[in-house]
Amino acid sequence: MAEADLTVGMPFERGALGDLVPARIAQAARTYVPIPTIVFPAFHPDIVYIGHKGGLFGSPMGDYHSALIVYGFARGFSVDEIVSLFRADVFARLGYLDGWFAARDSLLAMSRTHGFDLDRLFAGWMRRGCFMHTINHPKLFVLGDLAREALTRAGIPARAATCEDYLPDPLSGSIWPVYPEIAARIGVTGSTTFKPPLGGLNFLVDAGRCIDLRAMVESSLAIYAHTPKIAQHCERVGGWLDNGEIRDALQPLAR
Repeated sequence: MAEADLTVGMPFERGALGDLVPARIAQAARTYVPIPTIVFPAFHPDIVYIGHKGGLFGSPMGDYHSALIVYGFARGFSVDEIVSLFRADVFARLGYLDGWFAARDSLLAMSRTHGFDLDRLFAGWMRRGCFMHTINHPKLFVLGDLAREALTRAGIPARAATCEDYLPDPLSGSIWPVYPEIAARIGVTGSTTFKPPLGGLNFLVDAGRCIDLRAMVESSLAIYAHTPKIAQHCERVGGWLDNGEIRDALQPLAR
């Protein structure tokens, strides 16, 4: 690090890299610029992680799970019944339609805590629509803006070219859609097409492996069948199951 012109670091807690923490990295670096970790769940509020024995349960989307699918599985709903849960009144009851301002304020406050004002960049990202692939994987233009800002702070000239015109997006392996009802509320383009993380950056392969909502439900249930009590390991879903009012609201549509 001492030989590098610039070291860029995101905040992390002690443990992930032993005794190596951002403060020690900053001390060892010739020039150190901290940048914030971009976590923004407002586009994808249905995503949850499910931990167990120090690891994470998997799903068709890698470590990401749909809380609604897990809930439907725990209730014994059919594929059609679970698909029918993905609708505006359910999203409204769960707060899925109202998370944008809280997510924005949390991200901007966190960035200021680490000495990085994201207000201007954030406004630019929103003008481009959804700027996240998942809750914690920003799109390449976000990473490009952060890198350019870090170079500017270090006094290193940055090229004017936009990196997404020249580089593949390394975080696009998994793409979670912005559900149409949520997208309409935020003002971005919505979809129910999921891109599972099978690796590689071949656009022909990527296009072929995308799945729709029904396939996502079917694939998830096939995995959960081997872990019948998976909902017990998900705090959010457990809370829904214990709340009679929410259970009454989260009912499939009558056929």
